[in-house]
Amino acid sequence: MADLAALQRQFFDRVTAGVATDGLIASGELSIYANMYASRLYDAIADDYPKLRAALGDGFDAVVAGFLRAHPPSCFTLRDAGLALPLYLRARPQVPPWAAELAALERARVEVFDGPDARPLAQDEVVALDTELPALRLAWIPSSVIVPLTWAVDDLWSALEDGQPALPPAPASRVVLVWRRELEVVHRTLDPDEGQLAASLVAGAPFAEVCEQLGELHGDDAGARAAELLLRWLAASALVAPAAAIP
Repeated sequence: MADLAALQRQFFDRVTAGVATDGLIASGELSIYANMYASRLYDAIADDYPKLRAALGDGFDAVVAGFLRAHPPSCFTLRDAGLALPLYLRARPQVPPWAAELAALERARVEVFDGPDARPLAQDEVVALDTELPALRLAWIPSSVIVPLTWAVDDLWSALEDGQPALPPAPASRVVLVWRRELEVVHRTLDPDEGQLAASLVAGAPFAEVCEQLGELHGDDAGARAAELLLRWLAASALVAPAAAIP
C-alpha cells in the first residue's frame, strides 16, 4: 500500500499545479478538484479587487491567471491569496500603468478591515487638554493605511462605486488615507497640505510640530488651518485616542 504522505503529496500536486498522477486513485477524476481550486482562488481575488476587475474587464481573467502562476498561494488563508497583486502589476507592461495603484488602494481597504481596534480621539478630550494641546501627539488610528498615488485611481474607484462609466484615470499626484471607522472601511483623498502631513501622523507628531509644518505652507493662516484639519480628523474618527497619542 502506498505511503499516505506520498499519496497526499501527489493529490496536492495534481490539484494545485496540474501535475500528472496516473494511478493515484483507482477510479474517479481529479480534474474536478483542480478546477474547483482554481475557481475558488479566482473568486477570492476578484472579491478583494472588485474595482480592478470592473476597470480591466475581460483582461482581469488573464491578469489573475498570470499572477497565480507567478505567485501560487503560500498561506492557509484565502485572505492573502491576492496580497502581492499590486506589486505584480507594477512589473506588467501589458496592463494599464494605473492598474497597480488601483489594486494598492483596494488592498489597503482589505488590510484596514482586519486591522487592530483602537478608540478614536474625541473632541472633548482635545478641549480638556487646554494649554497641553501643543504636546498632544496626533496619530492615525492603527487600522489605517496611507496610499500615495501618481494616477487618479481614487476618482476611478468612486466612479465605479457610483455606477458611472469607468474612464481611464489621468496622471495625478495625490495621497489617500484609508481607515476603518467602527465596522466601515472608508477612504478620502487628502488635501495637498494634508498629504504632506500624512507621513508625520503615521508614527505620531505633536500638534505643535503639525502647526510648524503648516506654518511653512500657510504663513499667518497656519493656526486656522491647523484647527480646521484637527476638527476634520476628529469628526472622521481618524485619530487614535490620547492613551496612545500622548507619551
